[in-house]
Amino acid sequence: MRQIGIRLGQVASSAAAAVAITSLGAQSAMAKLPSTFADPAAEDGAKSAGSPSTNLFVVRTSTAEKMQAMSNVSLLNERISQMQENSAAAPKLNLDPNLTKISPQKREMFERAMAASQSRKLAALLNQRGTCLALIGERSKAISDLDEAVISDKNYAPAFNNRAWMMAQAGNLDAAMVDVNKAIELAPEMAEAYDTRGTIHMALKEYDAAMKDFNSSVEHKDDYAEAYYHRAVLHKLQGRMSQFSADEKRAIELGYPVQAQ
Repeated sequence: MRQIGIRLGQVASSAAAAVAITSLGAQSAMAKLPSTFADPAAEDGAKSAGSPSTNLFVVRTSTAEKMQAMSNVSLLNERISQMQENSAAAPKLNLDPNLTKISPQKREMFERAMAASQSRKLAALLNQRGTCLALIGERSKAISDLDEAVISDKNYAPAFNNRAWMMAQAGNLDAAMVDVNKAIELAPEMAEAYDTRGTIHMALKEYDAAMKDFNSSVEHKDDYAEAYYHRAVLHKLQGRMSQFSADEKRAIELGYPVQAQ
């Protein structure tokens, strides 16, 4: 699930590039966050409670990636502050009444559309910053940004998907499943969301459902390395070594850092 936009994403050049949560790529939608670090305390707690392991949601990040994420956070802080200031007042359509005639109903419609666009842009920036914060290990701040993103725009699927990954990383698979199902409801063709849900199913040992979701992920995006990697892990768990080798090879060809996992 790492999305920099790809799992975390890209920010407009003036604001800087962003990052996504599961695989580290650069995806414009920023649908997925990378599992960026292991939480030993959460892992030990899960084991003692007999809960599913959260190791599946851990992805290593390089020092360079973390440095870039820190730089992105600084740029995004400024962009988000500016947008939040602008959002304090409802957007108004400023037209010269002597030059333009528009009915009150149409004016209200245009202003609602302007407000929705503003909310979507803010949600995208919060999603991007949340992903960057996740990459540098600021989990609570990352989740807080993703919470704000879905409040700003309750239909912004990438933020639901990234929050699902973060919840799963923390061991809260029930909450993660709720969020990822919402992401898929909002964006039925989002490959990253199917990969996220498949990984959650795999952690719960629901292998048939996991395979179905990984297959859906690569059907929607046949060059999505992370889905091939996770499907390879599932093949290996079930003893299908030839399929495991084929999917692992494809993940490596697409640039997924399999050796680092």
